[in-house]
Amino acid sequence: MLPRPGAADLLKMAQQALQDHVTGKLEGEAKYHALMALRAIAIAEAELKEGAAADAAELKRIQALYEEPLGDLAAARRRLASDIRARRFEPGTPREVRLLDALTATTATRLRAVNIKYMVRRGRGAESAV
Repeated sequence: MLPRPGAADLLKMAQQALQDHVTGKLEGEAKYHALMALRAIAIAEAELKEGAAADAAELKRIQALYEEPLGDLAAARRRLASDIRARRFEPGTPREVRLLDALTATTATRLRAVNIKYMVRRGRGAESAV
């Protein structure tokens, strides 16, 4: 029995079919919608490929700001958001610098997922140039 294609393989096949056989034949609004579908497929593919690793890295960055365990990513995000709103990161302190580094790294990871072409042109680590 041949292995069935996984989610990433199916997305890649759909993307290729749209690019090769559909978008070139469309114009105007229909072409715009096809291109939007291709973009959504690329984002979903990146999420499947790197989503779990990105979530784990984000949790690790948030956890590094605290001495006690925070639980899962959702709980860590809630705690971090609450502490930011309460201004618990003193301006000009090393802890604030670590917070800003963590937020910058998380934002860059999200940008890579939704703005693939731009981040590829700038290369890995492009967020350090911001």
